Amino acid sequence: MSLRVLITNLFVAHGSGSEAVVELLADGLRRAGHQPMLYAPTLGDQAVRMRRRGHVVVDRIAELPFRPDVLHLQHTPPAAMALAAFPGVPAVFACHSALFEVEAPRPHPQIRRWIAVDDLCRDRCLSRGVPADRLSVILNAVDMERFRPRLPLPARPARALLLTKTAEHLELVRGVCGELAIDLDELGPATGRVTDRLEDELPKYDLVFATARMALEAATVGCAVVVGDGRGFAGLLTGARLEEWRRLNFGAGLLSRPLTAEGLRAAIAAYDPADAARIAARLREAATAEAYAAMHVELYRAAMTEPPCPAAEVAAATAAWLENLLPTAAERPWRAVAQEVVGFRPDPVRQALDALQGGFSATLEATLSARLPAMASAAVAEASSHLLAGPLQGSLAATVDGALAARLPPMLRASVEESLSSGLPAALRAAIDQSTAQALQSLPGMRAERMLRGIWRRAVPAVVRRPLNRWRRALLRRIGSA
Repeated sequence: MSLRVLITNLFVAHGSGSEAVVELLADGLRRAGHQPMLYAPTLGDQAVRMRRRGHVVVDRIAELPFRPDVLHLQHTPPAAMALAAFPGVPAVFACHSALFEVEAPRPHPQIRRWIAVDDLCRDRCLSRGVPADRLSVILNAVDMERFRPRLPLPARPARALLLTKTAEHLELVRGVCGELAIDLDELGPATGRVTDRLEDELPKYDLVFATARMALEAATVGCAVVVGDGRGFAGLLTGARLEEWRRLNFGAGLLSRPLTAEGLRAAIAAYDPADAARIAARLREAATAEAYAAMHVELYRAAMTEPPCPAAEVAAATAAWLENLLPTAAERPWRAVAQEVVGFRPDPVRQALDALQGGFSATLEATLSARLPAMASAAVAEASSHLLAGPLQGSLAATVDGALAARLPPMLRASVEESLSSGLPAALRAAIDQSTAQALQSLPGMRAERMLRGIWRRAVPAVVRRPLNRWRRALLRRIGSA
């Protein structure tokens, strides 16, 4: 029997991460004769491409053309919407990250089966109370029609590709490749060069630096793969390591060592064309999209065979999800989920304070004051961008104290308090004044007012704010009359 499967995801926009997974799953289901439908609140170029290929992709539940037979849930906000829209439809929930709250599994009587994409996600599901007998690990797969085998590798690597979302390790990889006379190209958001056709790029390279899904795809093509990024380093993927590393999705669970030039040189020195070819052959047999889709269909059918739960129980569980996911009490998970949805942007004031880890001595006040322009301008930029950022817990003084408590001896902690109560307020006022004046050149009055209010509340402690309130009110009056 053909199934109508509703797949949820936060995004179907750029084709990376879980977006690539849902596209692969939708393709596999359709090839097997089923009807996949994708629902994501945020759509982009990927959704346009999928629609052109005949897929149903919507950003509103009401636009779905059919009632689904089963729900494949990913990411809790769109999952909650699907559960609320289809209270009688059995569901399967897939966890794609052991870190982010937006991926966290939550109990619900409609969810009959659970999927983890690797062993770390499996452990997270178990820690959240998912029954072990209802939890399956389905490892990531590759569309073998898209990612075709490359020609045999040369005896030594001549061309390398760095695939990365972050920039922390760019210079290190560049330096080592330069030493070894390996031509390096870079691809990914951190490099300013992106593509939606990675399958066309990979066959050009002998060696690929990557993690997670990108590492899997590169190895499937036949490239030698070094697993590591700014988070840490695993080394060269070998046949002996393949099963273990694949069960950890070539990701965070492997990155236990710091990435160093010495480690990169050792990994490149272990380059083995014959071993890379054997790895590719094994993956091309074990990691197919067809097998991947079939494993999901088996779980869908198992979920559909179970009797429905009482409507009152389903409604209560959905309400519990909404209590956690809609803006309510500050300590509930919605705040972390909101930060993750908007973007993983660190709090700028916290970031500036973290930069002050050392150097506190007799020049403490000067060191702090030198950082204030960066702190103020970062807060201005944050407020004007309308992005959510994590709230500071307490005043600026408390934040400095908490961030440095583990590193400062008692005498220096007294110096911190003295600096915050003497010269620092004036310097902070001057820094905010300068940054605000610059920002006002390009911002309309009302937006500037909101920006200033945000900076005032988040960056300035109450003990400083009170004596400066008259200055703030005067400035806002000038903005309003401009």
